[in-house]
Amino acid sequence: MIRRIDHIAIAVRDLDRAKNFFLDILGGRELFSQSLPQQKFRWTTVELGTSCFIELIDPTEDRGFLHKFLETRGEGPHHITIQVNDIEETRRVMDTYGIPYFGFAESLPGWKEMFIHPKYAFGTLIQFAEFNPLDWIQPGYIPPSYREFVPSAMRQSKKEKIEVHRVETEEDLKLEIRKGEDAICLTSEDVQELVQILNKL
Repeated sequence: MIRRIDHIAIAVRDLDRAKNFFLDILGGRELFSQSLPQQKFRWTTVELGTSCFIELIDPTEDRGFLHKFLETRGEGPHHITIQVNDIEETRRVMDTYGIPYFGFAESLPGWKEMFIHPKYAFGTLIQFAEFNPLDWIQPGYIPPSYREFVPSAMRQSKKEKIEVHRVETEEDLKLEIRKGEDAICLTSEDVQELVQILNKL
C-alpha cells in the first residue's frame, strides 16, 4: 500500500525566513513552490541532502487551518506525507481496520489525498497521497531519490555515454564520436575545420 515517505511538512509563520534557514544556511535546494489562496496557505518543497524532503507551509491569511494551528501549537512539524500507489486501496484498508479518515479528495490535478487525525495515529497527522513526484518539481532537475519515477526509456538514454574513438584506415585517420547506436565520423580535415571554428568562438 505504502510506496515511500515523501516529506515532512513544517508549519512556519514566515516562509521567507524559513527558506533563508533551510536553503541559505543548511544548503537545501528549492524544488517547487505554490500558493493555494482557497486554502489560505502557501508552500515550498525543499530537498536536504540526497534523500530528505521537507515542506515549509505558512498562512496567507489570518483565517484557515494553518493560522489556527500556529496560534494553538506554534511553529513546528505539521504532518507527514506518505506516497501510496492507490488512494482507493488505502481507503479500503482504513475501512477494513476501522480507522477513521477525513479529507478524501483530489484537491489538485494529479494529486489525490486523505488524512488520518493525530488521535488515531499516535499524535501524528498523516497525509496519504497518490501522485507522481516528477509533477511537483521545477523542470531541469531530478532529485536522486526521484529517479525511480523517470520512465525507463529516459533512464536508459541518460546512461549512454558519449565515446570518442580514433579509427585508422588506409586512406586517413578518422575520429568517431558515438553515443549508443548513434555515431558520426570525422576525417582529419573535418577535425581541423572544427578546431578552427572553436578557436574563433
